Amino acid sequence: MIRTMRTWFLGVLLLAVPLLHAQTIPFNAEIGYRWFDVSGSEGMYRTQINERSGFLIRRFTMNNDQFRVDVSDLGVGPAGSLRIESNKAGAYRVRLAYRGTEAFSELPAFANPLLAQGVVPGQHTYDRTRRMVDVDLDILPEAAISPFIGYSVNDSDSSGSTTYHLGQDEFLLGQDLDEQDRELRLGASFRFASFAGRVTQGWRSFNGTEIVVLGDGAGAGNNPGPVRGQPIQAATIVRTSDIDGSTPFTNLFVTGSFAKRLQATASFVRFEAKSDSSEAENATGSFASFALGRFFNGLTSSIASKAKNDTWRGAARVEATIFPNVDVGAGFEREHSDITGSALVDTLFLQSITFGGVDARNLATVLDATSGVDREADVFRLTAAARAVGPFSFRAEFRNTSQDVTIAPDLAEIVVPGAQGGTFERQIRTLDGSASFSQSRLNVGLAWRRDTADDPIFRTDFLDRDRIRLRASWSTPHDMFRAGVTAEDLDQSNDSPDVGYHAKTRQYSADLELAPIAMLRLRGAWSKFETESNVLIRRPENFTIENSMHLEDGRSIEAGIGFQRAALSIDAGMIRFENEGTLPFDLDRLRLRVAYDFKTHYGVAFEWNRDEYTEAPALGDYEATRYGLYLRLRP
Repeated sequence: MIRTMRTWFLGVLLLAVPLLHAQTIPFNAEIGYRWFDVSGSEGMYRTQINERSGFLIRRFTMNNDQFRVDVSDLGVGPAGSLRIESNKAGAYRVRLAYRGTEAFSELPAFANPLLAQGVVPGQHTYDRTRRMVDVDLDILPEAAISPFIGYSVNDSDSSGSTTYHLGQDEFLLGQDLDEQDRELRLGASFRFASFAGRVTQGWRSFNGTEIVVLGDGAGAGNNPGPVRGQPIQAATIVRTSDIDGSTPFTNLFVTGSFAKRLQATASFVRFEAKSDSSEAENATGSFASFALGRFFNGLTSSIASKAKNDTWRGAARVEATIFPNVDVGAGFEREHSDITGSALVDTLFLQSITFGGVDARNLATVLDATSGVDREADVFRLTAAARAVGPFSFRAEFRNTSQDVTIAPDLAEIVVPGAQGGTFERQIRTLDGSASFSQSRLNVGLAWRRDTADDPIFRTDFLDRDRIRLRASWSTPHDMFRAGVTAEDLDQSNDSPDVGYHAKTRQYSADLELAPIAMLRLRGAWSKFETESNVLIRRPENFTIENSMHLEDGRSIEAGIGFQRAALSIDAGMIRFENEGTLPFDLDRLRLRVAYDFKTHYGVAFEWNRDEYTEAPALGDYEATRYGLYLRLRP
């Protein structure tokens, strides 16, 4: 990977050479090496931070009037970026952007039902690398009509582990996932007198392949003990899945002024996503099926499925200034989506016998299911805003959302009783308001929103939701002292007897900065976070109903100091976070950065970070230290 990053950086320099014309181009670079050391759970460290040892371009900037290069954390960083922009006044503007991310997950205790059996880490892990490249070209960017074309590449490679339920047991599988996403877009921006807009036509394609194989030593499954006297054992499990999809899409946006105080905006979006997927599975061993009432020694299965999502959304909005600093507006939006899917599953159970030990034969089953959701939503809104009414400003909005949803589930997919299909209607009314006060370096802002709805359609739908947020800050002249406080409260609920959902969140914070002298700045912050949620859930293994509760009670304190004098700069900070409730843990982080410029054109920078994490039970605890030494260069 380091070699790849170096190649990218060298490519940047080679692209720059023809444009520099032997000129001295201003640049700023910080390039060096980082080391790290971790004790305890390296999996949890990588899940949270994932910074490792190696070569790193901390930052690099080079620019003139026609060319610019920006690099950030390119190398061993878990998230690096590169951006190149070149332009010729009035002729073209081209941009190339690269982003790379590395995501890792290996949690010992979270969502690990086998923790009591000593299975650490959990059986759901991944190590994912994603690379994204975007190229955009604007032609005649200052003309009345400016065509553009763009192309994007998004590739992801992932390895990890997952679980699979087969034959009345659950087995650990190794997972390998490869995905490619491509997007081509073209269109034009236009400006005529008091009108402007943009139209885009694009095509997106996606394909992915997943291969899962029974893990080493995982043939006994997760659940000990036999089924009706016969042990459940897997000798082989191999499953291969392929998916291909395409999505043409159209975007249109237009805005214009019809009169001095009247402005209108319209937009239209449509996409038609289609996907085809296939899956093949082979398994051998000793299994049982309660649905068939049989034991069997293996199976072969094939799945062919299709899905389609045809969605469009159109919106129009008019705004008028009726008095100086007073605006009113009205808008309407309609969205329609038609989602359909079908699957054909052919399964052959090999050498099956009844639980009574008779009728030995191969048995084939076929599942052919088709389902769909047709959804239409209309949104009507009225807004009013008053700006700079003395030290006050106000904004208010009323919004009404009407939803019509038709659900057509296939009978073969319904495993619990009750009506799960039909046509449903839902109304959501929203009041959203805010006010602010600003005078003599005192700023106060208050925002409030209330949503009410009638009967829910999906389990995730709310009936009532309230949110209020207050923010106040004050500073002295020249920002010698600045302080601020924030408070936020969110409540949402669905009291339907079969849902029983209620959640509330409270968050409070305070921050301050002090600069007693120009070269010194002190920072501090404190915050508290509380959340509680309850919802009824159905257990998948036996379909019984139980209450699921999640509690969090977190507190954090943060402090920092910044010092700069001549060629020396120092920045240090600490943060401590404590969390109680469902997932208790403590996190302490210390950081230090010292930079010194020996000469006008070069210097050095040193970075030190220490992170300590503890949780209950103490399976993911770790202590990690990172050092970085970087060379700073300027022309």
